[in-house]
Amino acid sequence: MADAPRSPLAELLALALPTVAQMASYTAMQFIDTWILSRLGDAPPTAASNSGMLAFAPLSLGMGTLVIVNALVSQSFGGRDFKQCGRFLWQGIWFGLVFSLFLQPLALVADPIFKIFHHPAPLAAMEATYFRIVMLAATVKLISTSIGQFSLGIDRPNNPLVAAIIGVSINAFAAWCIVLGHCGFHSWGIAGAAWAQNLGCACEMIVLIILVFQKQIRIRFNALDLRPRFSEFITLIKVGVPSGLQWFSDVLAWSIFCNGVIGLIGPAAMAANAFMFRYLVLSFLPTVGLSAAVTALVGRYIGSRQPDVAARRAHLAFVVALAYVLICGIAFIAFRAPLMRFFTFDPAVIRIGSIYLIFAAIYELSDAMYIIYTGALRGAGDTFVPTVVMACLCWSISVFGGYAMARWAPGAGVAGPWIMGCIYGWMLGLYMLLRFTGGKWRRIHLLKTENGGEPVQNGNAPALILQFPLNQDRS
Repeated sequence: MADAPRSPLAELLALALPTVAQMASYTAMQFIDTWILSRLGDAPPTAASNSGMLAFAPLSLGMGTLVIVNALVSQSFGGRDFKQCGRFLWQGIWFGLVFSLFLQPLALVADPIFKIFHHPAPLAAMEATYFRIVMLAATVKLISTSIGQFSLGIDRPNNPLVAAIIGVSINAFAAWCIVLGHCGFHSWGIAGAAWAQNLGCACEMIVLIILVFQKQIRIRFNALDLRPRFSEFITLIKVGVPSGLQWFSDVLAWSIFCNGVIGLIGPAAMAANAFMFRYLVLSFLPTVGLSAAVTALVGRYIGSRQPDVAARRAHLAFVVALAYVLICGIAFIAFRAPLMRFFTFDPAVIRIGSIYLIFAAIYELSDAMYIIYTGALRGAGDTFVPTVVMACLCWSISVFGGYAMARWAPGAGVAGPWIMGCIYGWMLGLYMLLRFTGGKWRRIHLLKTENGGEPVQNGNAPALILQFPLNQDRS
């Protein structure tokens, strides 16, 4: 595949901007939901934040696995093997359907889960309610992830963007009605926020299905090849599960950090942390969108045997992400008190939240480095070693280090856990940068022909087999 006539930045932004806009729509949804719940007091949005993150932890194992659909479809797309694109789409859907079945029993143990953290009883009850309801939409979210990643892989980034905007809009309107009690509805409180989110997710999935199974896409990319295929499914599992474990370990660690570690400091700190996270998401989700574009571009250029171009696109994406998070960080520090007052008028929450926003500005710079280069490594299929390193650093420094600061270093005050969180973030970000620039990913070959040759370029490639165990350097 030759370089497109447009500039590298234009190529990156053409794929990234719809994805970033999609993530921005999710940011808007979280902001709206948090603001609506904050009209009921500080406890409901705190409960939704704590519970939502913990509910996302098991779900992230499946979603993290399914983002590899992007890399596999992108590499098939770059190699002009369009039939294989649809096959990987459906292996992702089948995986999502099976995996979601194992998540449903978690709703039955919601109450014991939140009792572990010793939160105040009213807060724990709201957290359990929210958890039970959002877990019902696990199947919907996993199917949407597979279809959305397929869309990115075949260079149709506007499909998930349109679906996200519609889903977010429906979520926001539903939350306004059933959380605050408008349009003839009674207020359902935090349960209303959870049901509104599920409704938005369901609508997003329906729109994705309509867009992806249009005739043009359906025929060109074999989107109706729904038969389970052992070889492609195993490829997805072997490459995707390490990615899923990376997501799971990261999200679970941060869930324990927010529920357990910050919970040791008190309810005001938990509320401040929940509100700060809404602003941290401003720098986090758009960067995730940019990372998804990097995954697609790296996979595409590897598929067309241009790894040097893939590396240049990854570095360019980091420069773009860094410029964005620098602007966010300056705003976090300069306007920290007014930003907190958007959600609360409690002076204790405002004071603690203002401190946390300073740490958010520091942390987000390293987070951008981590997210972009993880996306680049994922596009090349380098998922195992980054997962192990991330898990070791996250649990040792962020969780256990943060716990030690909260429990045994009271002199550090409310800042103690976030000092450790920032140390973890910078160590992880620098590692991912060095891992990518070290170039081990260049020796990974995800897709090979049956006879061991290079992928063909004429759109008629034989079935693809995984070379992951032999060809990935795990050092």
